[in-house]
Amino acid sequence: MARALAATAVRSAAARVLSSRHRARRATAARVVVARASSSSSSQTDDFAVEHQRRYLASQLASLARSDPSSASIPEAIAALERARAPVDLAAFDGAWEVAWSEGTMAWRALVASAVQAIAGRCRAGQAFTLPSSDSSSSSAPGEALNFAELFDGAVVITARGVFRPKPPFADATRCDAIRADARYPIAFDVQIDGGDARVAGKRFDLPICGPGEFEVLYGDECVRVFRSSGGVAVQVPSDWTPPRDAEEEEEEEEEEDS
Repeated sequence: MARALAATAVRSAAARVLSSRHRARRATAARVVVARASSSSSSQTDDFAVEHQRRYLASQLASLARSDPSSASIPEAIAALERARAPVDLAAFDGAWEVAWSEGTMAWRALVASAVQAIAGRCRAGQAFTLPSSDSSSSSAPGEALNFAELFDGAVVITARGVFRPKPPFADATRCDAIRADARYPIAFDVQIDGGDARVAGKRFDLPICGPGEFEVLYGDECVRVFRSSGGVAVQVPSDWTPPRDAEEEEEEEEEEDS
């Protein structure tokens, strides 16, 4: 019953997003999509249709977050994707992701960033996650987390680093730092921040950032991730951000290569 309701919510939200972006094609497209999911007698076909619809809704959420952040369809799409309880997609934890839309206190950060951006160029923030090794024979170790904020076209970069692991209900039975193979969204994590730094004009300054925290990923695939923490909800999209390196770090790397 719950699964059927979630599927209906996804189809409904996708149809409304489709309506808001393609009014001329609304009736035809919505009828075709809903019919595919409801007329088939095969459970496998139904599952495929729902998955297709969910992927479509996720791609539209990513597009709206980038191009129309004031759209009323965004919160509805987020809620539908969370209720869908989709299987966890590890692509959502690959590399750097940046915030495209946010609400709660995160929205204040986005507003400040937008104001600064209007004066001094591009500003962005997000996270870069590295999952534990998938090799079952390797020793268990938590995933690595790196939060970043980039201001003034990258002239100022603030980072906070630490480790994260899934909360027990979502952890693998034999490797507590890995996500269960059958885990479904939303999925919750504990995080421990153990340090940070600020880089300004090529110089690095250590920041006294440390402490525990937690967050949830409400939905994620290769094109969009919905992230919730104490600061609110954010829609994140893949980013080309890379961790900065100063001259000292580059010299250390060169010395390691030479040795």
